Amino acid sequence: MRIDYQGRNIPITNVFRHHANPRIEGLGQYSDRITDVKIVASQQRHLFTVEITINADGTLIRGEDRSAEILSSFDRALDRVERQLRRYKDKLIDRGRRDRAEDDESTTGKSTPAQQDDAESAAEQDEIKIVRTKSPVLKPMTPEEAALQMDMLGHDFFVFFNGQTERVGVVYKRRDGDYGLIEPEIG
Repeated sequence: MRIDYQGRNIPITNVFRHHANPRIEGLGQYSDRITDVKIVASQQRHLFTVEITINADGTLIRGEDRSAEILSSFDRALDRVERQLRRYKDKLIDRGRRDRAEDDESTTGKSTPAQQDDAESAAEQDEIKIVRTKSPVLKPMTPEEAALQMDMLGHDFFVFFNGQTERVGVVYKRRDGDYGLIEPEIG
């Protein structure tokens, strides 16, 4: 497991590293797939923000906290990451049990969420300014896995490669709390 530290507006001290390293290495009990951990600490005014991002074999798990002390920010962010890892591990175990049960019953095919179009008209702007560009690596997954990944990251949408249909898709959180799936077709 590789641990990267990054400080924004503050240096990363040895005290912080000695506090963080054993706790991060303890996350191995939840998943042996953790390859990278990135810890970003920053300070604005008198508040410290600590962001922890974990790459578990392509699945990103993120936790963030802000407080007056950097070590307590780290501990609370780590608690959030641990809860997500626990939930992720439980989902994997449940899915494995469910898949074995389906194999035993000789049923095939999995249901996917109904494709819903939540198109809304956007206000026209005189100028569109793109301030950030991302190029994510798309790994094959089901829409359910993409929705779980989206929830773990705390995002409103998630772009993924649907392994079942072999197309790029987007899952998103609807205003009513449900999820939507967009699978564009080239036409």
